[in-house]
Amino acid sequence: MTTHPAIPLDYGLTEDSASRFAACGLSGDLHAAGSARQFTRATLSNWGMLAIVDTASIVVSEMLTNAVRYGLDDPAYAPLSSRPVWLGLLRRDESVLCTVADPGMGVPVVKEPDWFAETGRGLHIIDSLSESWGWTPPDEAGKSVWALISAPM
Repeated sequence: MTTHPAIPLDYGLTEDSASRFAACGLSGDLHAAGSARQFTRATLSNWGMLAIVDTASIVVSEMLTNAVRYGLDDPAYAPLSSRPVWLGLLRRDESVLCTVADPGMGVPVVKEPDWFAETGRGLHIIDSLSESWGWTPPDEAGKSVWALISAPM
């Protein structure tokens, strides 16, 4: 399994970052993962990153599903807006850093999957399809889970 550092690679934003960064707020409902896939496909296609559109869409979908399932389940959570989950995409050369932020305090826990269950393999999928992934330590704003997807060489 890949190591899980607390912060993503240093992708310092520069003056021309606006053309390399895209973000959208998503609702915490069942349609969020589909909306995240559509946003990811459209953004990466617009950036000409067709080689990683499918992989990034799957990874983002898994991260979004986990954010909705586990990041919004705290009974003390009171959404401050109609967009409690955020998706950010940052392009760097032939890779994209995908980040999903939610207000949850729990960190991702990789478990041995039950191969007969319908759920429980999301982090394994993220690990298999990404170059690296991890999360930021939770604070009063919640946490972010990120994955780096690189184009095949």
